[in-house]
Amino acid sequence: MSNTEIQPWVANRILAFFNRAHTVDDIVNGTIQDDPSDGPGRAMGRKLAAKILRAKSLLPRRRFTEFEQLDRVPGVGPGMIQDLVYSCGISAAQAFQNAMYDENVIYRENWPLEFFRFTFDAADQFQELVQDEELFRVYVCDRLEQLCSEREVAEDTCRPMLEALATAYIDTYSNSTPAPAYALALWFYEFDADNWFSWERIQEQTERYINFHMDSNNWEMELRFFRGVQQAGIIPVGITPTDLPVMVNMPERAITIWFSTLYD
Repeated sequence: MSNTEIQPWVANRILAFFNRAHTVDDIVNGTIQDDPSDGPGRAMGRKLAAKILRAKSLLPRRRFTEFEQLDRVPGVGPGMIQDLVYSCGISAAQAFQNAMYDENVIYRENWPLEFFRFTFDAADQFQELVQDEELFRVYVCDRLEQLCSEREVAEDTCRPMLEALATAYIDTYSNSTPAPAYALALWFYEFDADNWFSWERIQEQTERYINFHMDSNNWEMELRFFRGVQQAGIIPVGITPTDLPVMVNMPERAITIWFSTLYD
């Protein structure tokens, strides 16, 4: 794997991991896993971890600022880079969904939580879209119509969602404040108060999600609620709040639409 194939946000997360590390134990703590796709192997060992710390200590400000600085460390070859990408290349949305289920904040059996993530190769195209509210609205409407088609949602079910999206107020929360984590936690609360989860635990996970890239130079994320839009048909409907959350992830150049419902 060449450096040109590594997405910038993944490279930034890798560098942030090593910049946070102060000891060998900080590196060999289980975060870096062997990528199973290239056959059996092992995770990073203590000798290589020590070499990386040594190389970092010789840099200005004792921090990695470019991926090439890490790549030049003896022992960091293509296989290790592949392991680093495998370990640090999980998207913010996937990490959030995994944590919600793996840490038993909510349960798959009665609380499906799905996301649809759309990414952009061109930074200027992405910026133009997310900075223009009407272009953004049209884009989300188009994606929802596409999802309705893929999920074979009936026309009389899908059409009201699209009509609501076309006129809905878009409530925007930037992660420059704690507001989006609280707002997303409150969305989960609206399913059935806190009868199915601990408020503290749900807010802990939404904070992790919103601040997923906070250690990187490019860390901005925005939670945008289409107020009054209730999902129907994308997931068989149970208890569902009448707001549609959409996450704008600047580092990943991704727009993520979230759907969930509760079967009480």
